[in-house]
Amino acid sequence: MSRIVCGRFDRHIDADAALERLKRDGFARSEVDAFYVGPPGQNARLPIGGDAASDAGSRGAARSGTIGALAGLAVGLIVGSLIGVHAVLLACGLGALAGAFAGVMVGLHGGRAPEATREHPVESRGGRLIAVCVDRAGAERLAMEALRANNARDVGVTHGEWRDGSWRDFDPRTPLATG
Repeated sequence: MSRIVCGRFDRHIDADAALERLKRDGFARSEVDAFYVGPPGQNARLPIGGDAASDAGSRGAARSGTIGALAGLAVGLIVGSLIGVHAVLLACGLGALAGAFAGVMVGLHGGRAPEATREHPVESRGGRLIAVCVDRAGAERLAMEALRANNARDVGVTHGEWRDGSWRDFDPRTPLATG
């Protein structure tokens, strides 16, 4: 595992200036990786798109939908039996459908995800990222200064697999330890 300093840039001109400064400060091309990261949820980590297998706001909706469907089915069975034999099937179906819909709506937790969970950590915004491998002595301070001097946001230090001049195990969902 290599020690990596990373910073996000809102403007390409600032990122280009930081790359130039890193080059002037003696960083080899194999120690610097520049790439673009999309906004949270738009990094296509899954085959059908998106970054997570589930939406944090929908946690519990399936359970409450099932409970609602069973309650609606019971109400439909009671109402249908009062009306007639053929109405039982229709009332049960409509009751289950309405109950499931109501249950799912009750089970949703709004449009916002919780602060942070293991599956859904707080994510940084998208933008151009510059990552610098700082395994050699004194490189970390130089890299931090070069990134901050050129308006980098979310400058942080992490550990990762650095191979052939790039950060191989980068995950856009994992927040950096900034400071």
